[in-house]
Amino acid sequence: MISLMPRQDALTDIETWLARHAESRMIAKGTRVFGSDKKPASLFWVTAGELQLVRHTPQGERVILQRCSRGALAEASLFSDRYHCDGEAAVDSLAWVLPLADFRVALSEADFSRAYTRWLSHTIRDLRGQCERLSLPRAEDRVLHYLREHGRFARQGCSLKTWAGALGMTHEHLYRTLSTLHRQGRIRRSEREITLA
Repeated sequence: MISLMPRQDALTDIETWLARHAESRMIAKGTRVFGSDKKPASLFWVTAGELQLVRHTPQGERVILQRCSRGALAEASLFSDRYHCDGEAAVDSLAWVLPLADFRVALSEADFSRAYTRWLSHTIRDLRGQCERLSLPRAEDRVLHYLREHGRFARQGCSLKTWAGALGMTHEHLYRTLSTLHRQGRIRRSEREITLA
């Protein structure tokens, strides 16, 4: 199995570079940072809050394809001729914003390119884990799978309601599931985090 450098190292390297080259921008809740079918012009690297990648179905339903609280929003579109979704701020957020031309030049720098590739590798691994998790039919199995993969759920970085959405269930269903798992002694809960028992 290939050993990847810790995600934190890649994030630190990328954000150190962005601090020197990109504009730090506050993005108010509800702001649309780009629209579907528009040509990508900038890299949005979220450092606080949450930007979302949203698609609207022909029936008018809103589908969230990405919840980004740290990292690149719509990273696949950075190499596309147009966005396939809308980018929106779910809450007041902070992001580094870098013109796409500058980002492409940065990729020719070995250190930045290595850090970005490491971050993408971790992102792909997380997405595969999420696909596996969402294929599990029972809510209990999804929660336990997440905790095995990530070690813990930190309440500070994400609300239970947001976590429920990422697990493919309603927040009410998640609350009931957590109560059951806690009662069975399979998880530990505190005000700060949820971990495996």
